[in-house]
Amino acid sequence: MAEYREVYNEGPQQEHVSGRSVLCASVAGMAIGGPLLGMSGFSFIASVALLLITSPLLLLFSPLLFCAALLLVGALAGFSAAAAIAMAGVSTLGWVFRELRAGRGDHVGSTFGERLAESGERLKKLGEGWAAHLHQMTSGIEFEMS
Repeated sequence: MAEYREVYNEGPQQEHVSGRSVLCASVAGMAIGGPLLGMSGFSFIASVALLLITSPLLLLFSPLLFCAALLLVGALAGFSAAAAIAMAGVSTLGWVFRELRAGRGDHVGSTFGERLAESGERLKKLGEGWAAHLHQMTSGIEFEMS
């Protein structure tokens, strides 16, 4: 019988591959691909079975899961707000210390405590000004108690 040959590569040099090589390559491909295909099928069947089992449980426990999710979101929002407020406080403290340490011309030779007391007096005067302004703004408004 004549041996069956197949052309593998057409070009300046043609390579011929025997039918036996093709058969061996096909068997090797099935030996590697077959178990992989079987495992992927098993994985798909297991996923579908678990989905069918857990779907009713998800429906039963959905109110509890919803409340737990809301609690988690609230906790994350609270911690985020706390972190933002902490950063604002730290930056404010840094600003206060920079202002006190700046030592403007009228503060030369004064101690840190003296400058702090002077800053407190300035804030007190500013607060009195605001109190007078607010009193003037609200003097014409009458409040009724029921």
